[in-house]
Amino acid sequence: MREVNISQLWGRAWDLFEVNGLLFVVLLVSSPIVIFFLIPIYVLLPIYVLLAYILLMPVLVRAGYLVARQGQSSFREAFRDLSSLLKIFVYELTLLLIPWILLGMAHLVWGSVRALDILVVAGFIILFLSFFGWAAPYYVLSGRAGIFSAIGQSFSLTTQNFGKVFVAFLSYIGLAILGALLCGAGLLVVILVWHVFMPLLYLALTDEEGVSHAKSLRLG
Repeated sequence: MREVNISQLWGRAWDLFEVNGLLFVVLLVSSPIVIFFLIPIYVLLPIYVLLAYILLMPVLVRAGYLVARQGQSSFREAFRDLSSLLKIFVYELTLLLIPWILLGMAHLVWGSVRALDILVVAGFIILFLSFFGWAAPYYVLSGRAGIFSAIGQSFSLTTQNFGKVFVAFLSYIGLAILGALLCGAGLLVVILVWHVFMPLLYLALTDEEGVSHAKSLRLG
């Protein structure tokens, strides 16, 4: 099993974020602005937030991967590979639809009484898929797998490196809580840096080349 230094990965992610911070801020702001002209936020706020999230996530994932692999990226590069963005979109949308599908099934089968129970179970399913499937988008972006085989490879990678991935997620949760205490602004920064940290972790665990120097962050 590969040994990866999580704290050094966070340090490297922060260094790369400092160089590319403007890119992530522009991406973060641009999607809600575009959606605002399509759907007034005061009319359909839930749809507004959902669409902004769906549009933003694939681009943020790709931008983070490019920054981790190349050391920097641009707004144009983040949108360039539409095929990969579409695959990541399908993956993210699937995760979002799972609770709604299960909730709808609960209403049909048991009525509204047990709908909350089903929603809780759906939440655990999403957490499970997010944990074991975290590397799927990066397998797609690297060209090593399609969306479905990428999910399987992500499960395999996580199983083989369970301890390190678990510590990585725990460190993110801890930093997110700490960031939330800083008037919420710190939480936003942690979320953006996370999108650089995760592809760095992927590069380190899979031995993929990149100027991110992920290999140098392995111990032993």
